[in-house]
Amino acid sequence: MICLLSLSVAWAQKSVTVSTAGTLGNQISAAERASLTSLKVSGPLNGNDIKVIREMGKAKLAELDLSDATIVKGGDSYYPLEEDKSAYTEDNRLSTLFFYGCGAFRSITIPNSVQSISNDAFSSCPNLAEIKVKNSPFFLSEDGILFNSEKERLVRCPQAKKLESYEVPRGVIEIYPSAFRGVSTLKSVTLPASIWSISDFSFYGCPLQTIRCNMTRASIGMAFEEGVLNSARVIVPRGSAEDFKSVDGWNKFKTIVEE
Repeated sequence: MICLLSLSVAWAQKSVTVSTAGTLGNQISAAERASLTSLKVSGPLNGNDIKVIREMGKAKLAELDLSDATIVKGGDSYYPLEEDKSAYTEDNRLSTLFFYGCGAFRSITIPNSVQSISNDAFSSCPNLAEIKVKNSPFFLSEDGILFNSEKERLVRCPQAKKLESYEVPRGVIEIYPSAFRGVSTLKSVTLPASIWSISDFSFYGCPLQTIRCNMTRASIGMAFEEGVLNSARVIVPRGSAEDFKSVDGWNKFKTIVEE
């Protein structure tokens, strides 16, 4: 019994150093891929390695630490796209659909070397509650929510983050595409005066009832779904309601009031 328990714990967490990109699979057995719940990977990772990580992210891998890993171009496609196209790794980037559909993930620590992140890299991760950063010069994390290092751009709020209300920090000027997409508990959001752009699909899947705006106006594109446009209450600064109603995007809301 003691031996079995020790084996179970050994499979539950693992730390791996990859010397040559594409060889992560050689260091993790099939049994471990199905059983590991915590994994730290260091070294260069290409498409072959990401395929292994994605396989584990669809099994039981809840906690992934890639802080000391480097994403490099090369290897197989890690995700098939439409027709004859596929997703491949790119140097120092979390490319399109990088962790897409990995339902086991609860916590991901991104590589310190990553310089850019696709807006759909964390999409359809329904149990992901925090995105962590350790020593990145390019990104930071606050309470599990990912920003760029200057904290001017809100990159991603993980889908399983339990938020009923959220006040976007002062100084943020842009909310990235799909930043809050799928955060199904979010009912109220407050936007600071610094905001000038809220990108497409930023709040899709969020049952927003109140949107409090401290800015005079901002570009929003297709940031909100039709149901929110019809039912949410947009609260704007005194004297600015007519201005909001004249701006494309905001003018689609049924209810804009001053406060």
